[in-house]
Amino acid sequence: MGKPLVYIDQNIIGLILEGKLNLSKQSELYWVYSKEHFAEIRRSANTDHYLSVLESIDAKLIDLELNSDWKITGAAQLIEHSTPIQHYKAYIEATGEVDVSDSLFDPFQVWVNGGGDEGPLKELPEKLYEQVLALAIDLPVENDSLRRKLENLKPEFSNVIEQMIEQGNDISKTRIAMSDGNGAIGGIYGENQLQQIWKIIGPMCPGISCDQFFGFDPINKQGYESWPVYLGIVGCCAVMDIIGFQAEKKCRRIEKLPNVRSDANHIAMGAFCSAILSEDRRLIKRAKAIYAYKGISTTPLLIEKQADKLMQPIVNVPAD
Repeated sequence: MGKPLVYIDQNIIGLILEGKLNLSKQSELYWVYSKEHFAEIRRSANTDHYLSVLESIDAKLIDLELNSDWKITGAAQLIEHSTPIQHYKAYIEATGEVDVSDSLFDPFQVWVNGGGDEGPLKELPEKLYEQVLALAIDLPVENDSLRRKLENLKPEFSNVIEQMIEQGNDISKTRIAMSDGNGAIGGIYGENQLQQIWKIIGPMCPGISCDQFFGFDPINKQGYESWPVYLGIVGCCAVMDIIGFQAEKKCRRIEKLPNVRSDANHIAMGAFCSAILSEDRRLIKRAKAIYAYKGISTTPLLIEKQADKLMQPIVNVPAD
């Protein structure tokens, strides 16, 4: 039996830095983090401080396992060697070699969630065109042929964008339509929450299954025989933002979208652990609903803020 793995959300590290939470190295469990923490740390002004916290509690890196084709196998591995500082340095070096912008489609996602404006959305086809050409510059293909194909796709994509703008993005209308106008989805609680949502939405979505709707069984599996649960969880969080289940307004603000993605990735990485620890009530509620739906045994643990009082989590989870 291995030690339990307790995945700590980024906000837990922040609480430790502020002196509001006391975590230390534990002999009976491992505190674990993922490369998504590095993405958040990279966006912060306290890089060294965050890494020092991970060092001080002897946190271990958990990472997705990839096959020879660089596809997710559905498993994760605990990396016990090297320190968070060493792993972070390797992460920066590796990501520095990649020119792909993970924020390229942010204007699209923000618009779907009811935010943003038309300008960045209209610019998306041209930016995508430039991005693909930049990536393909060193590939052994005929650049002129690729350029022509991309130029033919641009007007089609632009037409899709124009239709989206014409239809508008009043998210409240979408959510009202999906909940029969009673706000039923936002008020769901208790057991089997995703199934409860599907009972409301399913009749309006003929021809698709609950798994397909929530992103666990997409029609286009991008070369996978079965869609990895990790990707399914990330997709499910995006669907939850649209339908209004434990959603926040920050999903409509383009500058906050990286944080929204990080939340989804943390929930997805937590699925490989014994427990996930966070002070974000919305994140914990989403994790509980998703894990219950997929039969994942991870225990979501909420740390509640207490004014002028040091928080000390009691973690009692079964060994793996």
